Amino acid sequence: MQEAKLLILVFAFLVSLFINLGIVLLSNKVRTFITDHLHIGPQTFHQKPTPRLGGLAIFLSLCLALPLVFFKDKSLFPLFALILLSSLPAFLAGIIEDLTKSLSPQKRLTIIFLSGLSFVFLTGFSVSKVDIPYVDYLFTLQVFSLLFTAIALAGLVNAYNIIDGFNGLASMTAVLNLLAIAYVAYKHNDLTLLYVSLLIVSAIIGFFVLNYPYGLIFLGDGGAYIIGFLVGALSILLVERNPQVSPWFALMVNSYPVVETLFSMYRRKFLKKFPTMMPDALHLHTLVYRIYTKKFFKAKKSLFRNPLTSTVMWIINLIALIPAIVFHSSSPMLALCFVLYASFYVFLYFRLLRKKMPLWLKDTTY
Repeated sequence: MQEAKLLILVFAFLVSLFINLGIVLLSNKVRTFITDHLHIGPQTFHQKPTPRLGGLAIFLSLCLALPLVFFKDKSLFPLFALILLSSLPAFLAGIIEDLTKSLSPQKRLTIIFLSGLSFVFLTGFSVSKVDIPYVDYLFTLQVFSLLFTAIALAGLVNAYNIIDGFNGLASMTAVLNLLAIAYVAYKHNDLTLLYVSLLIVSAIIGFFVLNYPYGLIFLGDGGAYIIGFLVGALSILLVERNPQVSPWFALMVNSYPVVETLFSMYRRKFLKKFPTMMPDALHLHTLVYRIYTKKFFKAKKSLFRNPLTSTVMWIINLIALIPAIVFHSSSPMLALCFVLYASFYVFLYFRLLRKKMPLWLKDTTY
């Protein structure tokens, strides 16, 4: 049985790798696979036209792994299939945006919200508590639990899209967070979630090896949406299937993308007086790229600055993952760690912004 499971993991990796490779090679001949010109904006840091369909390869590899899962281990099939099915609306919204740039942020959020609702109805799982006195009473109301879960999933999907700024940043962040989920699942003998987490990791790695360090293919919105949704779904399932795991673990394991998103919304709305959905080039990973990595690579367009920035951000993500794993059963400790991590993030952000502020930031502070 273990050999069969390992075979499926290898299969998901290879299918993802070859589909991604096929997209890269095909894009050199079929220019319709290149939609960079539709997505030029303040967060664009690459020079060579690049396909944005990495998410398609990841999703297809997971779908193609379904029959193998069914024949090799039927106990894993129902939950895995239902998670994938519920992710479909969010994934399609991202792919349509990648290819046409025709969906407004509001429309995409609505579709992603529907994916969250589908997750609850199909799997039967939703957030049931947050270990906060009096607040937990609200989760006894089925409608509140349903809406909270769908909103939380939609928010996390958007969060992974926000951090998808440099080669390998979002994908490896998802891999690290999924491995943390897999480890805690293993500690509590939830072998189903352990294996599903590793299966998704395998599919993402098939994309990662072509995306990092040289950026031959990008996740695109479709990719960011699918990995964000899957990480969010497994975070919720781990907590709900294992009462010993604190509900704060689901937040702490995703601290980096969550804090990035919440702070970006605050910064745009209250400091800049801009719409919260308006993209800008003032994320933490952008500041690291513009300021920190310049110390190591002086060339203005050095190929190493982009992947180095991702490496720095993975370390920042690991700072949250370590306490998430160590204190995964303690809500008070995880709540304290989340506050400390958010404080560390804000401190680091303003230190980078003000310590050595380049001229291009003088008029765009905050």
